[in-house]
Amino acid sequence: MLHVGDTAPDFELLTEEGAPLKLSSLRGQHVVLYFFPRADTPG
Repeated sequence: MLHVGDTAPDFELLTEEGAPLKLSSLRGQHVVLYFFPRADTPG
Protein backbone atom coordinates (compact mmCIF):
# COMPACT_ATOMS: atom_id res chain seq x y z
CA MET A 1 0.00 0.00 0.00
CA LEU A 2 1.38 3.38 -1.00
CA HIS A 3 0.95 6.45 1.16
CA VAL A 4 1.04 10.15 0.30
CA GLY A 5 4.63 11.12 -0.43
CA ASP A 6 5.80 7.57 -1.25
CA THR A 7 7.78 7.01 -4.42
CA ALA A 8 5.70 5.20 -7.02
CA PRO A 9 7.02 1.82 -8.11
CA ASP A 10 8.56 1.72 -11.57
CA PHE A 11 6.27 0.44 -14.32
CA GLU A 12 6.08 0.45 -18.09
CA LEU A 13 3.15 1.26 -20.35
CA LEU A 14 2.49 2.04 -23.99
CA THR A 15 2.12 5.61 -25.22
CA GLU A 16 -0.62 6.66 -27.63
CA GLU A 17 1.85 5.92 -30.43
CA GLY A 18 2.46 2.40 -29.11
CA ALA A 19 5.99 3.07 -27.86
CA PRO A 20 6.96 1.72 -24.43
CA LEU A 21 7.48 4.31 -21.66
CA LYS A 22 8.97 3.57 -18.23
CA LEU A 23 8.10 5.77 -15.29
CA SER A 24 11.79 5.81 -14.31
CA SER A 25 12.62 7.52 -17.63
CA LEU A 26 10.75 10.59 -16.34
CA ARG A 27 12.80 10.87 -13.12
CA GLY A 28 13.56 14.49 -12.26
CA GLN A 29 10.45 15.79 -14.04
CA HIS A 30 7.05 16.63 -12.59
CA VAL A 31 4.67 13.76 -13.32
CA VAL A 32 0.97 13.43 -12.49
CA LEU A 33 -0.36 9.87 -12.33
CA TYR A 34 -4.11 9.46 -12.55
CA PHE A 35 -5.75 6.10 -12.07
CA PHE A 36 -9.46 5.59 -12.51
CA PRO A 37 -11.70 2.62 -11.83
CA ARG A 38 -12.40 0.20 -14.62
CA ALA A 39 -15.65 0.80 -16.49
CA ASP A 40 -18.81 -0.45 -14.80
CA THR A 41 -17.12 -1.12 -11.45
CA PRO A 42 -17.90 0.57 -8.14
CA GLY A 43 -15.37 3.12 -7.01
